[in-house]
Amino acid sequence: ASADPTDARLDFLAKRLLARPFRSEELPVVKASLADLTAYYTAQPEEAKKLIAVGEMPADAMLDASTLAAWTMLTNELMNLDEVLNK
Repeated sequence: ASADPTDARLDFLAKRLLARPFRSEELPVVKASLADLTAYYTAQPEEAKKLIAVGEMPADAMLDASTLAAWTMLTNELMNLDEVLNK
């Protein structure tokens, strides 16, 4: 198990959505996407708040809106992979 919470979260997502860990060639792509999303939502906090306001349940106010928005969109990206949709 990794001591890095980001790696642990990514592993959790991969195993739940793909039923396997990310491959070595996939992980840098996923991490780059997360970095891009984090940078965007950090620079656009109102967009982050709008995004996390959508849904059946309110977002946990204890969580950073920009971080939650970035992880939400990363999860959305991963859920649209052919491998997830066809498994």
